[in-house]
Amino acid sequence: MPDFDDNLEEEKPKIFSIKTQVGKEQNAADLIKSRVDKSKIQIPSILVTPELRGYVFLESYDKERIKEMIKTVSYARNILDGDIPISEIEHFLVPASAVAKIAEGDVVEMIAGPFRGETAKVTHIDDAKEEITVELFESVVPIPITVRGEQVRVVKRKEEEKKSKEG
Repeated sequence: MPDFDDNLEEEKPKIFSIKTQVGKEQNAADLIKSRVDKSKIQIPSILVTPELRGYVFLESYDKERIKEMIKTVSYARNILDGDIPISEIEHFLVPASAVAKIAEGDVVEMIAGPFRGETAKVTHIDDAKEEITVELFESVVPIPITVRGEQVRVVKRKEEEKKSKEG
């Protein structure tokens, strides 16, 4: 006699999106996880993305059981019709590069390290190592300093500087 669990292994889980109250996505995900831990519903993963507000993604096998469960979850509104192909949410699963939004010529503020609080101009970007080379404005002699991308925040973009000169 075939075991019920064997049939479940053959079936692939689907990804469903749950509409939530905007700003309460993490709370809704935490409540869903606590309900899953107490019940027999199989949800291998729950995804909350800061870029997509008002939605939580669940990987599961049974849409009807999820529908019933989220009725009791605060902040969860409803489940959207249809499942989502993994290709549509794959880009949320890859971490963004720390230097992706920084360009050469940008003015940055050091937010960590020994030069914290100093402003500097970006002279070089190493995407592979996620490092940038900067020259501090306050220093007497311009010395290139290489720091990790997470240690700076962009204060002024190079494009903004061009626009202000043209205008």
